[in-house]
Amino acid sequence: MSWWKILLIVVGVLTLGGIGVAWYVINHAELDMYTPLYVDNCGQCHGDGLQGTENGVALLGTKLHRGDDVRALQHSIKNAHPNFGRPAFAQELSDTQIKGLAIYIGERRMGQRFTQFQFDREVSIPSAVQSSEEHNFEIETVIEGLDPLIFSIEPLPDGSWLVTEKERGLSIVSSDGVQSALIEGTPEMGGSVDIMGIQYGSGWLLDVAIHPDYETNGWIYLHYTDLCAEQCDSSIMSASMNRLDRGRIVNGQWVDVQTIWQAPWEFYVATPDTGAGGRIAFDESGHVYISVGIKSADGTADTTPQDLNSPYGKIHRVRDDGSIPLDNPFVVGGSSNSSEIDFVRKSIWTYGHRSQQGLEWHPTRKRVWNSEMGPRGGDELNELLPGRNYGWPYFSLGLEYAGTQVERHKPKSIEFDRSQVEQTLVDITPSPAISSFVVYSGSRFAGWQENVLIGSLKGSSLFRMVFDGAVLVHRETLIKDLARIRDVEVGFDGLVYLLLENKAGSTIVKLVPSEGGA
Repeated sequence: MSWWKILLIVVGVLTLGGIGVAWYVINHAELDMYTPLYVDNCGQCHGDGLQGTENGVALLGTKLHRGDDVRALQHSIKNAHPNFGRPAFAQELSDTQIKGLAIYIGERRMGQRFTQFQFDREVSIPSAVQSSEEHNFEIETVIEGLDPLIFSIEPLPDGSWLVTEKERGLSIVSSDGVQSALIEGTPEMGGSVDIMGIQYGSGWLLDVAIHPDYETNGWIYLHYTDLCAEQCDSSIMSASMNRLDRGRIVNGQWVDVQTIWQAPWEFYVATPDTGAGGRIAFDESGHVYISVGIKSADGTADTTPQDLNSPYGKIHRVRDDGSIPLDNPFVVGGSSNSSEIDFVRKSIWTYGHRSQQGLEWHPTRKRVWNSEMGPRGGDELNELLPGRNYGWPYFSLGLEYAGTQVERHKPKSIEFDRSQVEQTLVDITPSPAISSFVVYSGSRFAGWQENVLIGSLKGSSLFRMVFDGAVLVHRETLIKDLARIRDVEVGFDGLVYLLLENKAGSTIVKLVPSEGGA
């Protein structure tokens, strides 16, 4: 390995902790241990490029007789199938290696590679009508040329949209696609650095959401990472921490600002906002939920998502004015009065979360749902039950980037019962890097009512998931290979809007039912 690669690893560890290591691993194909594992064990029959040989079927572009999800692939690799002349690897490879091979093959069958993130891919909006099982639709551009570092869109009743650009600020895009000047007075923002196509930075604007009674009270909620310069000791990059404010926009100014949720200074750390979470959701009873991501500056040893005295890796729930609800699961003694540290614990709704990308209230289930990325595999869609543990970093259905099981409690000799983990509604492995989602309840796509429409970043696709209660019964890919979909929203007009993230400039598009129908 060359000296500069070693230097990058050292710098990554010292400056970015686990994210630095993960960045190096995922940007260097030769460190994907499953390529040589596949070539050594499968390539002779199926071809080094999965193209097939006279001794074995192609694993790409063909239907696999035993199924092509990860579970089916694991079974096929592990067990002998004499009719197809396949060897069994159950005695030669570990269960973890077999699962890793299944993920590797599944990723390739999906047309994605572990090392490709689609930041630089050219975005081409298709002009043809898109066909789907319930509705045909067209994709129309609302606005293009937004900042590459984009995060959130939020519909306003007049048809316009609030937009957060992470480093630029908050603005409004009109219904006919004209962007306003930046709203003045929003929080101070930090910068970022491009490391091999991935942006790292702190002090970013994240989610924006209007209060359910916005037309009456005008409240807008802004989730961002608050920069801490004076109170915090940070020599590498600015320390920051998630924070939720609310305010109003009057004559282009951010006014009447109130802090709704903020952690004590001791939790501010020098860590990139790529894992900050940052989403907002409201329920029907006057509560607001926020997602706070992992404390990645501590690297792979970080276990704060399991620590109820730490805000990291949690969903937090407060009243819309910032006070603590007495029925929160970790409020003890029937009082919402607390110190700053107690406030963090008492605001926790659920814990054990990783990289949280979406957060929405399910109007039929009457619960908040979230989406989050696993490491290699293990992307999840969860129904969040109060006080429950969702496993990270002691348990995941995905694998570590290094190819091992996710069991970080073992090196610390921590007792952990995986049966106590609230299991995900949907395990998405291989991982398309799922992002934001909505539970559709608009008027324009009748066949999608109460379906989950969920975007993906690396996968660049939009998926539709149909549930019977909390059980997934059907899945469809609505759009494939479009762009990194950072946010998914439903407008007041009932149309579906997507925020597409791209290094050359981000775009908002909308899905419009085709006159041709389904």
